Amino acid sequence: MHLFHSPDLIDDLIELPEEEAHHAIAVLRLTPGMRIGLLDGRGTRAIATIELISKRHCSARIVERYEAGPERTAHIHLAVAPTKQMDRFEWFVEKAVEIGVDRITPISTERTERGKLRIDRLQRVAISAMKQSQRLWLPRIDALTEMNDLLAEPLPAQRLFGWCEGEHRSLMEAYRPNDDVLVLIGPEGDFSPEEATTLRTAGFQAISLGSARLRTETAALAACTWMSLAQQR
Repeated sequence: MHLFHSPDLIDDLIELPEEEAHHAIAVLRLTPGMRIGLLDGRGTRAIATIELISKRHCSARIVERYEAGPERTAHIHLAVAPTKQMDRFEWFVEKAVEIGVDRITPISTERTERGKLRIDRLQRVAISAMKQSQRLWLPRIDALTEMNDLLAEPLPAQRLFGWCEGEHRSLMEAYRPNDDVLVLIGPEGDFSPEEATTLRTAGFQAISLGSARLRTETAALAACTWMSLAQQR
């Protein structure tokens, strides 16, 4: 059964968003009477029957609904400096959604090499990954955010940042799977010493992800994978 994202599954008769409708009509060539699956990204999955199809519109009537609770016991928030090559950052977003994450914040740091992001494109990547992995929750994808602006938000008690220099503990030792967490992963040149000092002053603990020096997207995905699996032990 083909899966589609529809952010509003409250009413019984729904109309697919424009991009999803195009995929159903022009790519899959679905017809009235066929059954489809729907995900709202907020814990609801539904089965619906296609009712009407036109050139650009596709409506369906919901026949069954399923409500699911949160996927994890604790919130996982990753703040990651976007990579110079955008396809690498999109790869990270795709895989992080498949593995399990609640929020992704692209952060701008002193050494970040990319100053602009197409958040609409990242959201499409996230939606596609949610459908492919059949997850019921779509993570929040933020706009590019200055690191200091992120630090000004209400933060969880568990705060970690990847750091290749100085004193640090391994993520496996430091992470508490029952507590909400914010993990910062810096750019390819790492956080500057001044940024590391700022983070420590803000209550962040420096962590490592092993002895190898990882690319930004690899380090972010490794952290996401460990934390998501640690919550399932």
